[in-house]
Amino acid sequence: MNPLRSLAAKLSLLTCLLVLGVIVLMARQIVNGIEEGLIGEMKVRAEFFARSSREAIFPKLDLFSLHFHVKEMVKEKAVIYAGVLDKDGAVLSHSDPTFIGDTPTDPFSLRALASDGVELQRFRGKDSGLVYDLSAPISIGPRRVGTARIGFNQRSLEDALRGPKRRVTLIAAVATLCSVLGAILIVGWITRPLPMLAAAAREAGRGNFNVRVEWRSLDEIGILARAFNEMTVANSLLFHGLQEEKEKLANIFNDTREGLVLTDPKGRLLLINPSALALLGRQDKPAGTLAEAIQADYKAKPALEAILAGGARITPFEFQRSEPKLLILSGVADRLGGNDAHAGFLFIFHDATLEKRGETLSRNFLSLVSHKLRTPLAIALGNLELLLGDADNFTAVQQKMLSRIQGEDAKLARLVEKLITFTAVQSPENIVLDRTQTALSDVVDSALRGLELDPGVAVKWDARTAAAIPKPRVDAFLLKEAVANLIENAVKFNPAAKKLVEIAVTRENDRLKIEIKDNGPGIPGEEQPKLFRKFYQIDPDFTGQVPGFGLGLAFVKSVAEAHGGATGLRSAPGEGSAFYLTLPLT
Repeated sequence: MNPLRSLAAKLSLLTCLLVLGVIVLMARQIVNGIEEGLIGEMKVRAEFFARSSREAIFPKLDLFSLHFHVKEMVKEKAVIYAGVLDKDGAVLSHSDPTFIGDTPTDPFSLRALASDGVELQRFRGKDSGLVYDLSAPISIGPRRVGTARIGFNQRSLEDALRGPKRRVTLIAAVATLCSVLGAILIVGWITRPLPMLAAAAREAGRGNFNVRVEWRSLDEIGILARAFNEMTVANSLLFHGLQEEKEKLANIFNDTREGLVLTDPKGRLLLINPSALALLGRQDKPAGTLAEAIQADYKAKPALEAILAGGARITPFEFQRSEPKLLILSGVADRLGGNDAHAGFLFIFHDATLEKRGETLSRNFLSLVSHKLRTPLAIALGNLELLLGDADNFTAVQQKMLSRIQGEDAKLARLVEKLITFTAVQSPENIVLDRTQTALSDVVDSALRGLELDPGVAVKWDARTAAAIPKPRVDAFLLKEAVANLIENAVKFNPAAKKLVEIAVTRENDRLKIEIKDNGPGIPGEEQPKLFRKFYQIDPDFTGQVPGFGLGLAFVKSVAEAHGGATGLRSAPGEGSAFYLTLPLT
């Protein structure tokens, strides 16, 4: 490294400049002090000149003695002229004889005649140089008999100060030289361990964490050396720990049966595990991007470009291939990092072909069974209504049994209708929505009217506040059914003697939220993630629930996602539950 670029050179230069600046400032202050002292000395001379001139004026004017005093004053250091004026301002004696007998009327002379003490005045001379004029009154008791004046200019001052300035400059130069040499020696001694630290740091950067800096001073450099040695020990342990974790992660990444693909924000492949290569059929066909990996063989839902451009943290997707045989890869794309520091995507997927076939069969079976049950139930309910209409032909016991059969058949009919509706919305991406601009307050009111809740159920609902919220474009029928399911669940799964249902519609930024809260027993944390699955119900001993298919919340989830929204809940045992769904405002 160039020595002139070293830290020692820079610190030495900085120290020297600082010392030089201090010395120059001090020297300037000293010179100014000498100059002010000389001006003060000149004031004393002016007073002395006035006292000596008084004896030549009073009691009798002695021009010879007066001229003598003037000539003697001009010989003094820095003085360029001297003169004595009488009480009326006439020049009695002057170093320039041409002024003798004149009565000057310039402002400076008039001010000197009017001053009661020593007066210092500055003005520009004929050569535009600065001239200093000192005047002192010549007095006999209280009576003024004349004025003594002496003058000096900037050049005469500089001539008088030339000697002192040379001595000050010499002292400053010697002090600067000593300071520079001292700074260089001290900085060099202080920074001597730094090259050792730099060499050790380079070794640590190459992975050699066994390097140590042998410097045992008790100053800050010694503390830094000991801290460096402690850091290398800690880094050595951390490095070995990271190596072990890296090996574990590599084993998990490579051995997992799920396909894992890590890409940058633009979809370029960073890592891909063997399972993903096998599922995509790319073992012998390396690819640079995920788009190249799936090529035209797979149809992506949603499109890969939409996944990469989207802002959602988790995006479910499917890659489907028809030839040479059906293959459906299902998974999620996890958007890594925040909005300001998007790091890329982690695609996690597996072979879901059998699952999708099973879902299709299940959906078709549910649809078939539901439709097959609807007609016999409608006939049975119609006949029961006719039988109950002819009550005279039946005993009271028979009528009670018929009413009970009718009630149970009606429940079964409602379950079948729910089943038919659910089969239509099992896949949110396949739902065709009949969107209209609808007030959410109307949706909630319609759901409440359709449920015909027991009079003992207290409903807390502020329709007027909800009516002020903007109207979104939604499928009013499906949304009403979803809200009705949430309200029905809040009542049905609540064993409390006095049931309370609180309904709220709010706006949260660009989202609308419908929340249904109850005063039930609450839901354990381990059960909450499972509630929105199909056919899932909590243990009846906990909720006191009535029988059902376990499809209500799955239906709500499908409707919310079909609208571009989401579902969720907040609950804790003993504190009730709050289920909600969100919808985009536009």
